[in-house]
Amino acid sequence: MLLLSAEKIEKSYGIKPLLEGASLYLSRGDKVGVVGLNGMGKSTLLKIIAGVEQYDSGSITKIPHLVIHYLPQQPDMQAGNTVLQQVFLGASEELRQMKEYEAKSILTKLGISDFQQDVSTLSGGQKKRVAIASALATPCDLLILDEPTNHLDHHMVAWLEQTLQKFRGALLMITHDRYFLDAVCNRIFEIEDNTLTAYKGNYSAYLPQKEAAVALQQKQHDADMEKAAKLEDYI
Repeated sequence: MLLLSAEKIEKSYGIKPLLEGASLYLSRGDKVGVVGLNGMGKSTLLKIIAGVEQYDSGSITKIPHLVIHYLPQQPDMQAGNTVLQQVFLGASEELRQMKEYEAKSILTKLGISDFQQDVSTLSGGQKKRVAIASALATPCDLLILDEPTNHLDHHMVAWLEQTLQKFRGALLMITHDRYFLDAVCNRIFEIEDNTLTAYKGNYSAYLPQKEAAVALQQKQHDADMEKAAKLEDYI
């Protein structure tokens, strides 16, 4: 089931283009890792899909009532909220009552045991883990995660890996952990030279596809140069 499609998204900062003609689709069950060099627009793409940043042109189409949860690299939390209040921020009281035990279990697995602690007293890493718990504890159709494995130890990463493998919605994430990409993802989006390219399979499957594409591009370039040289000799 198609949840969201984006067509020919363009995004620039001043005169610097970041995304040019980026198109993608996300279906239920897709688990997509976004890769590319730093500064290529990976986080910007996630923000655009999450609806927290505007794009210059193009279009995004979503199914009605699509529920998206977005985890930024550095979650912003309001002083005065307890950990548990932050997890269920914006959720209904009914949902909170249904999911409170699950949320506490997730927090505990992520190393957070004081559910009444004021979030303003948490470290940056603890805030990230509370934000992960919030994203996982409340139902959504599309989960968007920017560097979810930062500030997690080995056991927490393994637990998160297993949790995301079982997630039934769509997942769109950035992580520099290629082993995590291998374990969780079934598609890879690469951003390079302002262009978005989709590849099937996990990170290990993406690499030979990328190498083949580069080799084909080089072969075409060499053929074009040879043709140009022959034409010049003829003239």
